[in-house]
Amino acid sequence: MNMKKYRLLSLFFGVSLLLLSGCTSKENPFPDHEGGKIYLGLKHMNIRCSGCHGDLGGGGMSGPSLVKAIKKLKPEEFVATVVSGRGDMPSFNKKLQEEEILQIVEWLKMLPED
Repeated sequence: MNMKKYRLLSLFFGVSLLLLSGCTSKENPFPDHEGGKIYLGLKHMNIRCSGCHGDLGGGGMSGPSLVKAIKKLKPEEFVATVVSGRGDMPSFNKKLQEEEILQIVEWLKMLPED
């Protein structure tokens, strides 16, 4: 009788694990983007850009919306602007590498334009 309980319990756990394994997603939630680029873009955005361009890049007290800018500029134009600076914006040539700027581009591209 004790053995029967263990078999039923084992069967219950086995079926439960089988059912739960079907509930997990193995797909990348951002299939168009390499793993981590969006997160790293957000991280760099918060550290280097949000002071002027707002927390999510939607525009701030002294900087325009980067969300709108990224819809108009090619990635290489955006990189060139960040590296060289423009108007009141200083150069970030020594503060951000091109790969980091492109990660910011990936972050901004996924945001809806307001």
